[in-house]
Amino acid sequence: MARMLHTRMSSESILSNAGRHQSLCKQVPGAEHLATAIQPVINNLKEKKSLSLTALEDKGTAYDNMVLKDTILDDVVRDISDAAKQYDRKNIGRGIYTSLFPDGKTTSITNVSYSQEPIEADKFLSRFDKFEEGNSLLAHKAPLTAAIADARTMISAYVLAIDKEKMALEIESSAQDDVIRQYEFNYLDAAKLFGKKYANRLFPKTPKYKKIEVVEEALAE
Repeated sequence: MARMLHTRMSSESILSNAGRHQSLCKQVPGAEHLATAIQPVINNLKEKKSLSLTALEDKGTAYDNMVLKDTILDDVVRDISDAAKQYDRKNIGRGIYTSLFPDGKTTSITNVSYSQEPIEADKFLSRFDKFEEGNSLLAHKAPLTAAIADARTMISAYVLAIDKEKMALEIESSAQDDVIRQYEFNYLDAAKLFGKKYANRLFPKTPKYKKIEVVEEALAE
């Protein structure tokens, strides 16, 4: 019996075998309709595979953007840290740095997870509310607010991209099933038309090492 396709195969392998089957059918009188019958599901799988690849690329881009905006937020926090230290050197006894960074470090904000960082940065932002009007450090509030918003936007975009890729892969899997099913139908139809032994000719075989070796030896001569 011809080797059937199965769900553990990749889309590339399924398409390769289905395409080879088509090619064989087109060369055998009376089997051309089998090639026609499987064409729509092949086209559909190619389209769905392409969409999955696009979704994968979009997810990668979204991840890169999220990392970039997280890095920018880190930079803004570190800039404020430097500015606060400089402020305290010029204004002895004010303790601005401690009021902004109670634990004395920026890493409690910059070294948390991507999703947690905007939350910690929001807490950090709220500490600016205690500063009196005219404090030079208030100039950092707007860049911090913008960096937090940008980070959140990119996190949401990445989560959405993950969901879209999952959906695309599910749709691709369904398209794979359609090709596998039609491939089996074609075998049953071919067996009815030509008998099982002849029908096997219309389906691709796994290359046999012994015969390939002979071909390679002939080419080398």
